[in-house]
Amino acid sequence: MNKYTFNDYYHDPEGKIAKRMIYKSDNVIAFVLNIAKGEILPGHTHLESTLLLQVMEGNAKVVTDGKESSLQVGQLMQVDGQESLQVINTGENVLRLYVTISPIGSEAFATDANV
Repeated sequence: MNKYTFNDYYHDPEGKIAKRMIYKSDNVIAFVLNIAKGEILPGHTHLESTLLLQVMEGNAKVVTDGKESSLQVGQLMQVDGQESLQVINTGENVLRLYVTISPIGSEAFATDANV
């Protein structure tokens, strides 16, 4: 058993996005995606994986295969990996998303990143 505190993974991005890994196994990764005010996580796919996105702080517009949905604190969205996914921070502060991806797919997804 492990216990994690989300605040430990909240970072104000120096650029557009700060990704902070929480957990990684052979089957799943979990991380916090910190997206600066007005910034966009560009459209991309995750092949055969399933993603769960939960807004921890802020407001987002999520675009999947060209369809827009708003996502707010307390809401959870499931996205199939073959769907094109784009996330736009529509709030006034840093958008903080808790994300899980299973299976992990590429090892490139399983590291901290600053964009």
